[in-house]
Amino acid sequence: MKPPREVKVSVIIPTYNRADLILQTIGSVLAQTFTDYEIIVIDDGSTDNTAEILRELIEAGKIQYVWQENKGESAARNHGLRLARGKYIAFLDSDDLWLPQKLEAQVTYLEAHPEAGLAQSAFAKFDDATGEDLGTRNSAWFSGWIYPEILMHWSDLMAVDAVLIPAKVIEHVGGFDETLRKGEDPDLWRRISRHYPFIAMPEVLTKVRVHSGSVSANKAEASKAFRVYLEKAFAEDLSLSIGFRKRTLARMYAYMAYNQIGSAAGNQIRPVLRDSWNALVNFPFEWRAYLSIALSLLPFNLRRFMHRIWGNLRYKKRAKF
Repeated sequence: MKPPREVKVSVIIPTYNRADLILQTIGSVLAQTFTDYEIIVIDDGSTDNTAEILRELIEAGKIQYVWQENKGESAARNHGLRLARGKYIAFLDSDDLWLPQKLEAQVTYLEAHPEAGLAQSAFAKFDDATGEDLGTRNSAWFSGWIYPEILMHWSDLMAVDAVLIPAKVIEHVGGFDETLRKGEDPDLWRRISRHYPFIAMPEVLTKVRVHSGSVSANKAEASKAFRVYLEKAFAEDLSLSIGFRKRTLARMYAYMAYNQIGSAAGNQIRPVLRDSWNALVNFPFEWRAYLSIALSLLPFNLRRFMHRIWGNLRYKKRAKF
């Protein structure tokens, strides 16, 4: 039987070998101005000393800690959902941070708008190695009734750390799809958006850490995984027209191509051209694909410079928090 709703917010933190960062993450929850919450840490098979690092918090009753064999982040989040006792659900990756007013602001919004499927805010990114502010991601587009257009939107995605969701909504649409390699978060947002409006909050309430170890090889394979996510969405809504489906695929491929252009050198440019071609096959008027092809003809250093300039224009710099 599902446990009773005994707290206002359940904070679910999946983790895997983040012993060096998780205390900082949990500290950002403990520093919240809103205090009616529980913290559930699902350790997805860590092999480092995460459990030892968290022992004091566990013994003090400040967190609920559960270890499971490694099954992936979605499985860890779903495990947390099964244990959650909150009216609202918040997710926080074990290397990211919240600003102190995050929960208070979003609970206030959702209490005033009980019809909403989730509340989400803008978020900032910062470099893990240097602490450099990498700019703000404004996800204000995700507001109101946004289905099926949400399937087309790839440039400014929501961060899982930046949302607060009523538990009843997740009970309605289900949790994270553990079969997806990528797109688990957009897949959940998509399913919620079919039944509920979203609320967008303009303020930055979350800081997302960008690890320098991220490599372009991961980006090169992303389009294949995201295609699975889109094909699932198409299969679940047969009312979507063929034309809409093709434009949606084209937009995804074009975005994946452009996302690689600043880091693709030598043979790594091939996935850029592959994704650009796949975009144009689906929709010949997808101009972003032509842009990626044009940039691929430039020397690597010039291409990387132009990509960085464009990124700086898109994401306005903010003072560090």
